[in-house]
Amino acid sequence: MSNDHYLVAADPDAHVELAFCADRTRGLAGGRPWFLMEHSTSAVNWQPRNVAKRPGEMLRNSLVHVARGADAVCFFQWRASRGGAEKYHSALVPHAGTDTKVWREVVALGRVLEALAEVLGTRVEADVALLVDYPAQWAVELDSHPSVDVEGLDRAHALYRAAWDLGVTVDVVPPSVDLTPYRAVLVPTLYLLSDHDATALARYVEGGGHVLVTYFSGIVDEHDHVRLGAYPGAFRDLLGVRVEEFFPLRREESVRLDDGTAADVWTELLQPAGADVVARYVDGPLPGVPAVTRRTVRDGVAWYVGTRLDRCGTHRLVRRVLADAGVDPVREVPQGVEVVRRVGSDRAYLFVANHTAEPVDLPAVGTELVTGAPCDGSVRVGAGEVAVVRQAG
Repeated sequence: MSNDHYLVAADPDAHVELAFCADRTRGLAGGRPWFLMEHSTSAVNWQPRNVAKRPGEMLRNSLVHVARGADAVCFFQWRASRGGAEKYHSALVPHAGTDTKVWREVVALGRVLEALAEVLGTRVEADVALLVDYPAQWAVELDSHPSVDVEGLDRAHALYRAAWDLGVTVDVVPPSVDLTPYRAVLVPTLYLLSDHDATALARYVEGGGHVLVTYFSGIVDEHDHVRLGAYPGAFRDLLGVRVEEFFPLRREESVRLDDGTAADVWTELLQPAGADVVARYVDGPLPGVPAVTRRTVRDGVAWYVGTRLDRCGTHRLVRRVLADAGVDPVREVPQGVEVVRRVGSDRAYLFVANHTAEPVDLPAVGTELVTGAPCDGSVRVGAGEVAVVRQAG
């Protein structure tokens, strides 16, 4: 399993998108280590603004891929070409030769990867799964749907970002995987779903799992045929809700919820059928109608969100769901800092990537492999730098 990844310069959260893609590749690999087939040492040549990577950014990008399961880090291209369409695409050896920032950073990366050789073969362990499925993504993007603004990956990225901000590692996996190892499962706009996978998710919740399902999920089977009765089809009984009709919002239209959050794109005429109401609409086409519900199912819990919550509301809800599921740690890490752990049979490796302009200190005991320095209770990670701490046990 391999990935070909490039940052989108216009995205202010490109480092989070990088993490999402790395976790998605690992999920498709069944949790096994994977291969970063190519990325760039600096700028690419195919975006409207081809922004060069700042000092330290290439090393940080590379090590975040390693932190999230990559056992190989490769690049396009070896030497920057003199002619052709890709002559301004960055390379290991730039046009200016070896007396350059890029070449010195390439050499430094080689030294760091050599120091991290013992990480090879270890795995990333996660308590949370995010279900992302290619057939469901293709199906929700078909035309003649209630709203063209419904996008499964949009909700996937929103839920993922909320977990990322909490310092929670997520496995981005297809719905067919075994869900029993996870404390919580996030289901973002999983429009198309087989009966088999829907039954497996219900059994997961009955066995003590916690699930959060967002709008326009479980609507059709694997043949793109609507499940009759009431929406959300495959999840109706599990969630304890009954949706009569979709009420998409106009562009630029938003609604308020009675918990203080805002939402847009989508609302539903929803009736509880065994679920408890967590939040209702204050205004919009459906004032007083439930927007967020929660249902206890034997030893587990099933949450439903019938609208597209804003970023604040999404973060608040994900924090509550994960805390309810006992996910540890659910903590606030410094904004712009990501923490991931790879685990072997007798040791673990704590990766801390600092995407901010200020140094950070985090609790850690072990040996920092990039510098070889001991960590007797904390590790300091400089601005824009990455630390990798070997931990016993």
